[in-house]
Amino acid sequence: MRELGEFLGWFTVVFFSLSFLNPVVKYVQKTFGKTLLKKEALKKPWQMFMKIIVKNHRLFGLMAALGAVGHFLVQYSRWGFVLSGVVPAVLMLLQGSLGYLVSKAKKETKKTLLLVHKIIAVLMVLAIATHLIQMG
Repeated sequence: MRELGEFLGWFTVVFFSLSFLNPVVKYVQKTFGKTLLKKEALKKPWQMFMKIIVKNHRLFGLMAALGAVGHFLVQYSRWGFVLSGVVPAVLMLLQGSLGYLVSKAKKETKKTLLLVHKIIAVLMVLAIATHLIQMG
């Protein structure tokens, strides 16, 4: 059971990280797309990488949320309630819900929801790091 719990935890971290790259690659493209990424050696690999990240953002987020739920269930059965793990798990579920709302929102509310979605992503990085440090 220990190995399954650890696997699901790292599975969650990997897919959350891939999902987190979405705004990062968009920022890099917007900021450096006309200069650095114009070089042929960088252009094609970058475009392929960016396409994978942007196209699969929702899938990566869903996989991270499913991994977090599985990790929580396995670890809860072993250790009980661990606050440093519950905080990122709750943020992950809130993040998924917000992501869904962003995709369905009307233009007037979409910008605000997207901002909150991005803020929670940063909070999740801090919460996951805290959890890893405490459990490590």
